Amino acid sequence: MTAYEIINKGFGLAGEQLDMYPDKNIALIWLNIALGESMDAENHIRVKNGLSTLAEAVVVLNLSDEVDISHCICAVALPYAVASCLAGDREDGYMAAIYRNRFITSLQDCAKGHELPVTDVYGGGV
Repeated sequence: MTAYEIINKGFGLAGEQLDMYPDKNIALIWLNIALGESMDAENHIRVKNGLSTLAEAVVVLNLSDEVDISHCICAVALPYAVASCLAGDREDGYMAAIYRNRFITSLQDCAKGHELPVTDVYGGGV
């Protein structure tokens, strides 16, 4: 996903339109902060998938940049982080906390969804 797609999704969650927001650079900063916070979950996913290379912090400089981490984190968790920052910017602490909690929960869910497959512990087959 591109940075624009992630940020636009986050703005949509908060009932805003990115194209109408005057300072898109601040939205990139919010995304970069969330990306840094997502690295533990991303590395967990990589280890569970058998990848030996762990992710380093991803930094997005432009809205058109591709965010090269797990699709689940990009599509589900990061938009909540952006929505949380936007709500905080609007001084809506209640919604900022709600979106922040959803961000953390989504990160945990994305990492859990990549557990190793269950093996047949009873033997035999059906």
